[in-house]
Amino acid sequence: MSAAPPMDQASPAAASESRTGRRRPPRRPGRMRRAGALLAGLSLAAAAVALQSTALSAEERSAALTWTGGLGEEVVASRFSARVKGVYGARSVQTTDASDKVEKATTSGIFVVVTLEATAHREPQQFAAPVLLTDDDKRYQATDKVDSSLTIVNPYIQPGWWTEGVAVFEVPVSALTGSRIVLPLKNGFIGETYQPEVEVDLGLDEAGTQRLIADAKDVYPLTSTQ
Repeated sequence: MSAAPPMDQASPAAASESRTGRRRPPRRPGRMRRAGALLAGLSLAAAAVALQSTALSAEERSAALTWTGGLGEEVVASRFSARVKGVYGARSVQTTDASDKVEKATTSGIFVVVTLEATAHREPQQFAAPVLLTDDDKRYQATDKVDSSLTIVNPYIQPGWWTEGVAVFEVPVSALTGSRIVLPLKNGFIGETYQPEVEVDLGLDEAGTQRLIADAKDVYPLTSTQ
């Protein structure tokens, strides 16, 4: 009598399937393991940003995004808008502060008085010292002979209305033709890169420069509005 052929022995996996009717799902990582992976990913991303930041040169870190325009135009930047209303020459500037103290500043060159207005878009902004940029890219900071509290750097520029002010520069006459005013924002405690600024052509071609010199006031009065 011949022996019955041996039956195939089931593998442990097959046995498991026969007992349960389905394969056991693979184990999923626990919440702590997933959280750890997420934190590791965030750390790597932060490290990459830090490396990119440290890779910027000092010039790149202080670079600005510049919006340009002309005299009388509303120049719209990302955080504020500005408009230069007028440009005047003066041989001296007489200031009267909030306590009625009167001072007079004189120059061997010429004072350039720029009247302007600005408005913020969403949050209050404040200007750093304006710059007069010449045709050959020389930079003149606003003069320290005029108290900054009397100029456009003093007030906060508020959303919803236009704030008026002046910027005053002391420059040689040769710097006038082709000059522009640059209005940068004051940087916060933590320096930002690529802050917005506005650059406005003052409209001083050769003829405009001659008119400004000829019409320069002997004394330009500047009084505190506070």
